[in-house]
Amino acid sequence: MNPLLNALNLNRSSVADAYGLNSKKTDTSKTDASKTKPSTDAKSSTKDTPKTEAKPSDEIALSPRALRAQKIQAMSKDFFADGQFSVSDIPALVSRLQKDGILSDAQVERLSQNGINLPSQKPNKQSLQDFIDDELKSLAEKSPNSPMINTLVDAKNVLSNMDDAQSPALAQKATKVFGQLTDYLNSNPTMSDSQKQLWQGLKSTMQVASSMGMQQSASGQLSSYLALAKR
Repeated sequence: MNPLLNALNLNRSSVADAYGLNSKKTDTSKTDASKTKPSTDAKSSTKDTPKTEAKPSDEIALSPRALRAQKIQAMSKDFFADGQFSVSDIPALVSRLQKDGILSDAQVERLSQNGINLPSQKPNKQSLQDFIDDELKSLAEKSPNSPMINTLVDAKNVLSNMDDAQSPALAQKATKVFGQLTDYLNSNPTMSDSQKQLWQGLKSTMQVASSMGMQQSASGQLSSYLALAKR
């Protein structure tokens, strides 16, 4: 080979090495290879990212009507479930209904103005359910055609279903019984003071039950809902 050509080739190689052209090819291949490898940092950052899971709410918001029904059922369980509700329990019942917002302050005031009778210092301890049963037995023997039989049967039905006191049907029945008992007592029937107290207590309980119905006036419902919201 021509010595001159050999010298030129050597010079070209030396120049390329001097300017780093040959090493650049090697670095480029390394860079390309690194691009094909997945980033471990990206994986680790993904693993480290906390996952947020939607947890179901433990509490379900109740509508005013549903909350009212729930409170009425609790009241019925405490006062009427065992069938032993008596005249002496009326003050505690009215207080509970007022506290729970089932009856507003205005409704309790109206009950008082309309003549709700609270027991004296020595109220009769007989349950209203037993009192009704005794009166029905007596009427069946002495006055089988007395209209008071149906009245007392309806009254017993109201007492047995106080957990549904906000239903229009039960409230209407309680209202009807209340009116019939009022007429009966206004006729001044012959009875002992103890009997009169029981009749008055039954009438007052029907009056309270009729006030718990959802067919109340709009203002009465609003007052009841506001009272519930405060509790």
